[in-house]
Amino acid sequence: MPKGKRVSKFDRARRKAKMYYFSYWSGHEKPTPAFKQKILVTRSGWDHLINPPHKRTKVEQMERFAILPLARKMLETAQTFQEHRKDKIGHYFAFSGYIGGRKIKVVVRSKNFEGQKYFYSLMVLW
Repeated sequence: MPKGKRVSKFDRARRKAKMYYFSYWSGHEKPTPAFKQKILVTRSGWDHLINPPHKRTKVEQMERFAILPLARKMLETAQTFQEHRKDKIGHYFAFSGYIGGRKIKVVVRSKNFEGQKYFYSLMVLW
């Protein structure tokens, strides 16, 4: 980075989240009690966080970056999922609840109901 160039809060938050996502969570997944299997953390989930089908503000993205550790904790402790839906791409399972003093929702997906699950998205619920 050139001397004197400032890094925005957003860029710092994104860099920190990316480090957490790929260095501390991806490859270190633990089984989720709800499915009795690991929910894999992949590039696809990261891409959905930073380039969703609909535009998100930087503030919304920063909120999601900040709750990544809470999402991980939720998936590692959840006994059951609260929502399920199916479309032509696959199955989506949502975990919702209060964790770390915040209400969040974490979405995982798979190609079929019993198949390998992958982290897909997360959001703060108000």
